[in-house]
Amino acid sequence: MRQFGATCNGEDDDTGAFERAVDATAAGGVLFIPSGECVLTGTIVLSRPIEVIGEGFGSQIYGRGDYTLLQLKNVTNSTIRDLYLGSQSTQAGVALIELVNSHRNVVSNVTMLGGFYGLHLKGSLLNTVTDLRSGVNFGGFFAATSKTNTWVMAEAYNQISANANTFIAPILEGGANGMLLTDSEGQGSWQVLGGTIEGVSGVGLSLQGTFLPSSITGVHFEANGSADIVIRASNNIRISSIVSSMPINLLGDTRNVTISDSAAQTIYIDMGDNNYPGGTGAKRIQLQNITACWAALKLDITPAPALDWHFNMPNGPSSPSIINPASGQPRQDIIYNNIGSYCGGG
Repeated sequence: MRQFGATCNGEDDDTGAFERAVDATAAGGVLFIPSGECVLTGTIVLSRPIEVIGEGFGSQIYGRGDYTLLQLKNVTNSTIRDLYLGSQSTQAGVALIELVNSHRNVVSNVTMLGGFYGLHLKGSLLNTVTDLRSGVNFGGFFAATSKTNTWVMAEAYNQISANANTFIAPILEGGANGMLLTDSEGQGSWQVLGGTIEGVSGVGLSLQGTFLPSSITGVHFEANGSADIVIRASNNIRISSIVSSMPINLLGDTRNVTISDSAAQTIYIDMGDNNYPGGTGAKRIQLQNITACWAALKLDITPAPALDWHFNMPNGPSSPSIINPASGQPRQDIIYNNIGSYCGGG
């Protein structure tokens, strides 16, 4: 990078040097970002498969102005890794890394601070993201950064959904919102394995309008502002082995959702007008093997589960008492099984 004129001294504009370096790197090549404090005043666009590799915490790139830092555009089989990225921008849409209709790429060991989005997936699928983290509790970045609106945003673009993206062990702390997947094409999916989302002022993780199967497994949610998980008019989602202390909200016409083997505090299922199989509320929801793991606090579920009179707590399998207006019969598609009120007891 320095041979193309980059100073990376925290003051000079390194945008031109980055652009020359990208132009000089052939498909399949490696662009190395050495330790330093690099400043960009424009977007670096990667339109062919290359590897952008830094030295981790020491390779810092700062966005001065309202520009996305690194953009992969219509590219596959690229890698961005071992970087510390920051921005002062609060303008909607500005990201630290943006993938536009780009598939089968890898983002790994990247630390983020600032920008409206950290990672923005626009109509991009089959990408793998490992060890993505916010730098809120790390510090050490050389310039002042903004508060991030959403650490990970995934959405349809150019009639292509954000499908089958995999996140392994994200560490997302602080900022306004953690992860949001929204879809307007009747698809949309991701797999989130491990990691933590905590201390955001809004929602930890949200899915809106998705249909293809998604899973959230082994994620630790803590100290989030309004909710840990919000699922709105989305389908085919499995949530398992999580820790959640703020609400999990299933809203609108949400279907085929299972929450299992988890410690949770509040689960709200929006039943709408109670109609089935039509209607405005949730349908075919299963809660299984869930306990509240906070001393002297009960697990709060709406609609309330039936109580097993032997233990004065829900046991199951059972369904809450809901009459379907369409048939006049009890609904049996909302199923609770082995729901305990206290950790280590019920």
